[in-house]
Amino acid sequence: MKHLTLAAVLLLTMSAHKCNNEATGMTSITDTKWILSSLSGEDLKLPEGVERPWLKLAGDQLEGFGGCNSLMGQVKMDGTSLSFPGVGSTKKYCENVQPTENAIKDMLGKVDAFKMDGGLLKLLGNGAELATLKSE
Repeated sequence: MKHLTLAAVLLLTMSAHKCNNEATGMTSITDTKWILSSLSGEDLKLPEGVERPWLKLAGDQLEGFGGCNSLMGQVKMDGTSLSFPGVGSTKKYCENVQPTENAIKDMLGKVDAFKMDGGLLKLLGNGAELATLKSE
């Protein structure tokens, strides 16, 4: 009986922790590939055949793709605060995608928070929505 009670308490504790993480969005934003849907409130438009830009937050590291180059950098997250200090990229030049990729890197430097909204990850800067991403 003692083991059954202990197992029930452990199960309830783990369930409460999972619900709390889901409410804050913490479990769903890391280790997920996020595809960029919009930038500055506008749907992302790319030339045909170009891979969609994406981001992945893996621990304290940023991995991603801007449409031409690989993106990398650090991730700082505390609750719903989020920032990407020191974002860098490989150095290929893709004329038809470069303006979009530059805008993505600029946007990442302005992010200071995030929120989850109906399964979408919204990156925020000074309270304004900078980008919307959906999980792959």
